[in-house]
Amino acid sequence: MGAQNLFQQYLKALRGNFTKLAKIEFLNPNGNVAFALDNNPLNKRSGAFIQKGTISCNLQNGRRRQADITLINLDQEYEFAVNHIWFGQQIRLSEGLILPDGTEYYIPQGIFEIESPKESLKPGQRTVTYSLADKWSNLDGTHFGNLEDVYKVTAGTNILAAIASILKLDRYTMENNGQNPIDAEAPLFTNYYNDKTQTLTDGTVVPFVEAPYDFISQSTGTAASVVLGLVEMVAGDVGYNQTGRLVVNPSQDDIGDQDKPILWDFTENDNSFLGADYSPKPAEVYNDVIVVGATSDTNATAKGRAQNNDPTSATCISRIGRKTIRLEVPNYYSDTICQDYANWMLKRYSTLSQEVTVSCTQMFHIVENQLITLQRSDKAGSPIERHVVQGFSRPIGQTGTMTINCISVNDIPAISA
Repeated sequence: MGAQNLFQQYLKALRGNFTKLAKIEFLNPNGNVAFALDNNPLNKRSGAFIQKGTISCNLQNGRRRQADITLINLDQEYEFAVNHIWFGQQIRLSEGLILPDGTEYYIPQGIFEIESPKESLKPGQRTVTYSLADKWSNLDGTHFGNLEDVYKVTAGTNILAAIASILKLDRYTMENNGQNPIDAEAPLFTNYYNDKTQTLTDGTVVPFVEAPYDFISQSTGTAASVVLGLVEMVAGDVGYNQTGRLVVNPSQDDIGDQDKPILWDFTENDNSFLGADYSPKPAEVYNDVIVVGATSDTNATAKGRAQNNDPTSATCISRIGRKTIRLEVPNYYSDTICQDYANWMLKRYSTLSQEVTVSCTQMFHIVENQLITLQRSDKAGSPIERHVVQGFSRPIGQTGTMTINCISVNDIPAISA
């Protein structure tokens, strides 16, 4: 049976009563599965997996996914100790359900590192709870501390290749020797920048994908600070996805939400929908974004400006007056990237006028920065409103509701520079 057919069966099963599945896989250093704990009663290890705790996601640059798992540890097999579970152990979490034909259907939720363990000892019971963070914790100093010295990326270096090189650093020596990489999974990069150029404040035209200046980290910096510094050069966003791969996406290609995939259509009569809360954020709305970048030796300053003058937008200048925010980004060396960033931030500041929290039954294909819809039968014409997912929280156990955090998409207004 094809993957698409199975997915359609999964979507159909979500609308009825279903048996949830949860599985954790302990991975070898090469990424292969050492052993798994799941719902299978024939798996002698599975009884150790107490399916409680939560998994959560938050759309941001850096760490996005976190989870908590609890294991029965009577024989101390799962204690945090040398020759048991120790530094560098990766755990893949998957969730899903049993399809009507009895097929087990799992969807990956991330590859995690153990951030902090907690043992609990009670009469007749011994458990260990692991707080997990996605693989960004390998970069942000949680597991490998700070860089031993400054890290330099020279102007003209391919930015995406430099990011990939960071992941290849040896986790024992922090040298780029091809051995024991911080992350053996190749990152996912966009093709958006490949044929684009930008004009720097000194008049030089350079490929977008090449570093426009020397990047030098602080001596107390981390691998994450280098990655973030490089991503800033292209005004991108970066984080680990649900399959455990580092992804860099262009903010320039994330202005309009209209064409993003719709993950679920909620209606008030759908038994998966349990309620929604709306929280307007008028203090966080701006309709005029000014971005000021670097100043060259000839006193030319990179800059960009984006305004919401769209009369169909509820937060346009003609409706609420001009509300300006000025952002200083000293590492932006061209008008092009300043303008790109202003456009992207205008989108975010315009849509912050409404935060939406949807409560629903558990579903496992929800990911950040894609859409859900909600039909509002309480409004005239029963409009279908779009919301872009900013994050979610869900129990790992069979029972309990899911929360999806969104921002309302009054589709991005027409931008005027």
